[in-house]
Amino acid sequence: MIRNPLTRVLCVLLSGFLSFGPLGCRNPAQSNLPPSTIAPPGVALPPLPKGDLYADETVVSVDAVIEPGDTLDIVIRRGSGEEKYSNVVQQMGNVAVSFLEVDVKGQTAAQAEQTITDAVTPYMKNPRVQVLLKKKTLKLKRFFVFGDVKKPGHFPLGRNMTVLQAITQADTYNDTALLDEIRVIRGGDLNKPQIFLADVSRVWTYGDMSRNLSIQENDIVFVPRERLGDAKEAAVKIFPLIYIGITPIFFAALIPTFFPGAVAK
Repeated sequence: MIRNPLTRVLCVLLSGFLSFGPLGCRNPAQSNLPPSTIAPPGVALPPLPKGDLYADETVVSVDAVIEPGDTLDIVIRRGSGEEKYSNVVQQMGNVAVSFLEVDVKGQTAAQAEQTITDAVTPYMKNPRVQVLLKKKTLKLKRFFVFGDVKKPGHFPLGRNMTVLQAITQADTYNDTALLDEIRVIRGGDLNKPQIFLADVSRVWTYGDMSRNLSIQENDIVFVPRERLGDAKEAAVKIFPLIYIGITPIFFAALIPTFFPGAVAK
């Protein structure tokens, strides 16, 4: 039995710090919910669009030239009326205007206005043509992962992406992550965003994929941290400093216990 009071206090402190870390841990892939809660399934979400890329039509500068695949919004005014057309420029450079095919390849929007005017003048009296050029650019769909993951940030959205795959993109979760309380925040209406609860731990515990929700473009996946996670992280950082500080005192206090005749000089 250790009789030295200082030795007993140091032993209690040291054992407390050694056990503090394990007390703050639990298996993050272990669901807290019983098997009976497998049903009903999670929130049903609409199917994802196919493909990883989407075409975004943008209005370009006035000096941009028309190329196959571009879209032309054409308005022809005559008298008090007007006719509107929105067609894609064909591979040969022609665009459909009413019953006509007009070659506009390599022209600017202003030049195409004159070309179309010349083409429709024999059939219309004093036509006034306005052309708006839109080019299709491919943009990559993205989603975001924040919280208790190793590499938070934004990532490309692959087809049929799920919450579990999204976390994998973020270099997986930390040991203190709560995988049964993951939030998926979907914008839509920014004033009233939709929030879905995903439970990835059910995949490991029960083989239940119903709460492994699908991810859509611009979704935010938030992985919360368990309550003792902050304390554990602090202990991991502070313990080495405390250990260095108390180690000399600890061994000095043990000397009288094992060597009663020893006298510190």
